[in-house]
Amino acid sequence: MGEIVGAAWVSHHPGLMLPEDRRRTLGKGEDSDLIAGYGRVREKIDATGADTLVVFDTHWITTNVHTVAGRDHYAGTYTSDEMPNVLSGMAYDYDGAPDIAARIEELAKARGFAAFNATDPNMANHYATLNVLSFLHRGERVLSVGTCQNATLAHYLEMGGMIGEAIAELPGRVVMLASGGMSHRMSVYDIDLPHPNYFHADNVSSADNVRFDQEMLALFAEGRHDAALDRYLEMRKATYEGWGAHYVQMIAALGGRDCRWRGAPLSAYENARGTGNIHIWFEK
Repeated sequence: MGEIVGAAWVSHHPGLMLPEDRRRTLGKGEDSDLIAGYGRVREKIDATGADTLVVFDTHWITTNVHTVAGRDHYAGTYTSDEMPNVLSGMAYDYDGAPDIAARIEELAKARGFAAFNATDPNMANHYATLNVLSFLHRGERVLSVGTCQNATLAHYLEMGGMIGEAIAELPGRVVMLASGGMSHRMSVYDIDLPHPNYFHADNVSSADNVRFDQEMLALFAEGRHDAALDRYLEMRKATYEGWGAHYVQMIAALGGRDCRWRGAPLSAYENARGTGNIHIWFEK
């Protein structure tokens, strides 16, 4: 009944939420291409006719259980405890996707898999969801998916597979958003950057990580997610954000090692505090 009609890897780093004049100051007159890239991603979403966004959130860290946010509506004001100097007083208001969340939990219980549908109204929201929604949300329902910090590759694949099953069983047109960075080794905050434009890829903290990120992008372009998943331990070594769970769960929902959706960059590959960031659109 339901269908996944598009997928993207999207950056959410807090610098993107700064006013344009401050971003251009950081960029020595140039803005981050991730800002224009959000517009390109949104054009892709528009073309799919999607009614639901599934966001794999690398800042919603859970323990011992894979978790989805299953309330029917989310509204409030967000201030980050990590970076209140950048992210404060952010209003949000969007509908959830409680049917998908409930079905994921049902599938997990039937298989003895640790997954939980969180509906407590007191539960916090996270900026890996809210930042991307501020640029990309246009009234779609939203399901946030957490990152279980003590899971393995096999667990992420199983969770993502159940998300794909639940979507297929229910009416809807879904775009999936893997919200996070690529390599994620942060640089010391007062380091002298090698390039004057803060966003330039030369400022990513590790040349080895940049090479690895580019190798992964080449695999995505070929739709070779089997080969990318075979390099999962290298993702961990390159400190991929959220242990790479955002990417793995998304690809698992699309068929896992059998997925051949090709990924095309919709932004430049950029630095943010030493981490590698990019927007990528995946299509069948």
